[in-house]
Amino acid sequence: MTTAIGDRIRRMREAQALSAEQVSALTGVAAAQLEAFESGGAIPSVGVVIKLARVLGSRTDGILHGGDAMPHPLIVCRAGDAATAEEQSDNDQGYRYRTLGRPGAPGQGMEPLLLTFDPGQTQVRPIAHDGQEFVYVLEGRVELLHGDERHTLGPGDSAYIDASRPHLFRALGDGPSRAVGVVWSAG
Repeated sequence: MTTAIGDRIRRMREAQALSAEQVSALTGVAAAQLEAFESGGAIPSVGVVIKLARVLGSRTDGILHGGDAMPHPLIVCRAGDAATAEEQSDNDQGYRYRTLGRPGAPGQGMEPLLLTFDPGQTQVRPIAHDGQEFVYVLEGRVELLHGDERHTLGPGDSAYIDASRPHLFRALGDGPSRAVGVVWSAG
């Protein structure tokens, strides 16, 4: 079963007349993984969406939501609008995410997300992508690895990072941890 995100990735790749292997070589995402995203068998992490957007000539919101590239000067997102946003999971980074902005709102440079980190994720590997990230922990404890640094963040703690350095966030403890994250990527 395909997902809307997978359909958009496939359409953008085909519009650029790029094969999965070519996109793989340009992004570092394995061709088999890209095909899994396009078919709906897997959901890309936010970092992978940023890499794909760069290569496919889109912005992250174009892949996540579709729509125009023209920015709006003001976008209000009511609670019901955000609640209808599709929660994405099954990525290889050990978290689920849901957009906090209005789905399909075009041309925005930041992507606000509600992140849920599931405990027990031991296979998670650090990733790097263009841009910056801000994460504010709402509940639970989250471990942040950024380059050679390791930090434990609790409720009310935040981190602002250069996302081009390898990094990861993961839950500590027995239950899931939740955080608000904002990803910014230029272009």
